[in-house]
Amino acid sequence: MRILFSIMIAFVVAGFFPSCKNTHAYDRYVKELDSLKVVLQQSVTNFKTVDSASCLTAYSKQYTYALFINSHLKDTVNKSVAEKLQAFYSIEKGMTEYVSHRSSWLNEADLSITQLQTLSHDLKNGSIDEEEAVEFINEEKRQAEKIIEELKRNTEIIRKHLELYYQSLPVVEDLIKQLNAGVLPEPVKSNIQ
Repeated sequence: MRILFSIMIAFVVAGFFPSCKNTHAYDRYVKELDSLKVVLQQSVTNFKTVDSASCLTAYSKQYTYALFINSHLKDTVNKSVAEKLQAFYSIEKGMTEYVSHRSSWLNEADLSITQLQTLSHDLKNGSIDEEEAVEFINEEKRQAEKIIEELKRNTEIIRKHLELYYQSLPVVEDLIKQLNAGVLPEPVKSNIQ
């Protein structure tokens, strides 16, 4: 009778803790997700080291000055000036992309960080179905890795564009002053946010 009573208590206790078997099964995945979250947070921090206000100013000046040069430059220029103009024009697409997509890139990263935290929490608590867990884990990892790579790539691109911008700006401004009686046009405010 005593043995039967002990067995019944064991079943009752086991019934109260059915998810305990799942909490340790995903420890490796929880560690991976937590590590990936840290890497993603570091990528966001690195991306934010680029001064967005400087980028917006550079974008506005580049756009305004390029329009001015296109409409006012009628003569040929020497090779050195031509190379600086080419560098100045080459950054337009990258600057436009950065200015127009910066906030969406950061929003995607924030969402991914939240998703990684939530999934990690759910795995620790065993509140995800075993069959769905691996699928969720793989999807969140894929998404986070994609965002990390996108942030890294765009951080490098915008830094290179800013470097080209600052290298070519003095020559471009001198050319504009020659074409416009020493006056620089007022940069157009960007309508991209």
